[in-house]
Amino acid sequence: MRRLAILMIPVMTAVSGCGGPVETRIHTQAGPVLPALQQYSFPEIPEQNSQVYQAARQMVGSVLEDRGFAQNKDAPLLVHIALANRPASMAITTGEESSLNVIADKKERKPLQSCEDVEHRLTINMFTVPAGEALYSGTAAEYHCKGTVEQSLPYLVDAALSDLGNPDTITDRTITRKGIE
Repeated sequence: MRRLAILMIPVMTAVSGCGGPVETRIHTQAGPVLPALQQYSFPEIPEQNSQVYQAARQMVGSVLEDRGFAQNKDAPLLVHIALANRPASMAITTGEESSLNVIADKKERKPLQSCEDVEHRLTINMFTVPAGEALYSGTAAEYHCKGTVEQSLPYLVDAALSDLGNPDTITDRTITRKGIE
């Protein structure tokens, strides 16, 4: 009986633990060199209306300012932010059946998983004003069972802006960190 109890400890730990590795999937695409005058603005009317979105906007602004950008109402760069929190069992696609493009594939539930996964996704796009030329796009996404989008947000912002300033690059990579799954 004692031997069985000792053997059950690793099994119970594996089943109950949600503090495992978190994978952040990152896709960035940088266009030509950014203008010398590194001033940006956000749209006057926010793309989304929630506290989490406002926090994302503030974090993005802070990271941009740390990298030498300044916010200005009449800036030559416009920064758009999209934030999503969706069930991971749903895929995101575009196009028709004959030419379907998968943006985010659905995630299968892990064996013995205690809750449904959700995907936290942040996309940041930077355009010139008024031409609308795309200068930068960064997307970062994570799957979580118990973690909240508020907890993921700082990591998503850093990951989505990770290649800003590297002209003419396209990257797809995954980084792993310890956190709440």
